[in-house]
Amino acid sequence: MSKENALTIIQNAQKNGALVFTDMQHLGHHVELYKTEATVLQFEQKDFHQLKDKYMLNKAGVDRVGEACGIQFIQAACRVTTETQKDDLCGEHIVYRAEAQGKVRMADGSWRFSTGDEYEFDPVLRAMIDKKVDSLNGLSDAKKAEVNRLIMEYKKTARQRAATGARSRVIRQLTGMPIAFDLNEAKKPMVFTRVVQNTDYILKTPQGRNLATMQALGMDVAELWGKANGLPEAEEREVRDVTPPADDGTASLADAAASEEPDFPDDPAPSKEPTEFERLTNVLMDFADGYMDTLNVKIGDGRNPYEMAMAELNDPNATVESRGSMIGRLRTWLKKKGVDV
Repeated sequence: MSKENALTIIQNAQKNGALVFTDMQHLGHHVELYKTEATVLQFEQKDFHQLKDKYMLNKAGVDRVGEACGIQFIQAACRVTTETQKDDLCGEHIVYRAEAQGKVRMADGSWRFSTGDEYEFDPVLRAMIDKKVDSLNGLSDAKKAEVNRLIMEYKKTARQRAATGARSRVIRQLTGMPIAFDLNEAKKPMVFTRVVQNTDYILKTPQGRNLATMQALGMDVAELWGKANGLPEAEEREVRDVTPPADDGTASLADAAASEEPDFPDDPAPSKEPTEFERLTNVLMDFADGYMDTLNVKIGDGRNPYEMAMAELNDPNATVESRGSMIGRLRTWLKKKGVDV
């Protein structure tokens, strides 16, 4: 689908009162290797959870939006946990908390990562709100039984609703879609766009086949294509120095053993071997995704290796050297933790 066809779909949908959730820059400044597809989705009432006078898309609806936008969820960053809370109004009860993170392809072929999002679903509190109960204390037997029945109903889908809430927040962050709609909005069609590879161009032109080959080899296609076509360089940004203090070699074995967490290593010397930015990006993503549980902790100086890795992935000024440096530091730190990498 060409950008003109995508724009036509969007304009026609707008004339029919559709809600449009798309970044219009997807329709311009494409590298030829990619194109924009527009999708119009129509949801029914069964596709929503009703929360008071608002409607939040259920799991099936969220998944349809994610697919229409080309959003990929990072599985290692998506989880649902439970914790027991206790207070004077609700007593001791279980709360469901979900975490999610995703990424979406941009018009130049690069990836935009969301920040990690959380969503908490409390079946007891939600039932109390719906039944207009301020406290579970002092209720009549009949009213208490009524509230308990609703709590049990909410518990059946609590895990799913927490996960859907977190995924919805990721999608909202990447698309600008609100997390809930009023009834009139929920009835309207919704338009989303995604950036995909332009297979027609790849198959029909030698240059396209060359770009596809470069991408398969892990080369930074967007950067190469942009320079070849005279696209402007990215603006320089102030970058916070997160390099740990250099090890002067004076730390004793006793000092190292006393630390609960191993020291995060200094930057290794930049590799002199010619490596490719995209390949290193994929390696760093694999580290962040595959070892998130181990990396997502605070180390001795208060930093978080996982957050540092994500900051590197999201840094528009990242280089081959900075990618390789971060991978080396993660590998060294994980080995000190006893992880076979």
